[in-house]
Amino acid sequence: MKNSHPRPIDHRIDNDTDLVSRNKDFKTTNINILLNRVKIEKKIRSRKKIIFSMFIISIITALSIIVFSN
Repeated sequence: MKNSHPRPIDHRIDNDTDLVSRNKDFKTTNINILLNRVKIEKKIRSRKKIIFSMFIISIITALSIIVFSN
């Protein structure tokens, strides 16, 4: 005589397939948005580096003027 009741393993497999099908509905971000964000961040970093470099150069120039003017 065959057992007509589903086994617990079959039940878990059915639940797992439901989870997989629900996971496919994730929101995706457009690659162009990500690339634009990277470009903007790169511009900001380069501006910060330029400003920092100019600040260091101005401090060194001011110190050299003060030291060598005496």
